Amino acid sequence: MKLLFWIFSLISLIAPPDTTSEGTLLISIENVKKNKGKIMLAVYAEADNFLSEITYRSVQQAVDQSGVVTLKIADLPYGTYAISLYHDENNNGEMDANFMKIPKEPYGFSNNARGMFGPPKFEEAQFSFSNTDQQIRIKIK
Repeated sequence: MKLLFWIFSLISLIAPPDTTSEGTLLISIENVKKNKGKIMLAVYAEADNFLSEITYRSVQQAVDQSGVVTLKIADLPYGTYAISLYHDENNNGEMDANFMKIPKEPYGFSNNARGMFGPPKFEEAQFSFSNTDQQIRIKIK
């Protein structure tokens, strides 16, 4: 019995278990039409905070090309998240909308979720982040 314990102890020293619990998320944002302004992205970890000012993480990135823009979020713990983003084309720091509160700037959500009469729910946009290097695609509208 002691020999078996010693063998398992030796194996664990040679090859420690993989305890990675975070990774890098790459977000490819497709259909970027203008090469100006910023992509404003928010990561949410809880349904109660979805689309509020309380984000798990937020990222801003200048847009210098049209087509596909890729953002990188490093050191993100594994878990369930939802993302909302918009292209702040005029770089004023807010999502411009018309008098009916319909967005005038391109926007998108993880899973390319779309709500019927408003934004989608957290459950429609949520995804599981569980790989060291994981990529998702969001097509802005």
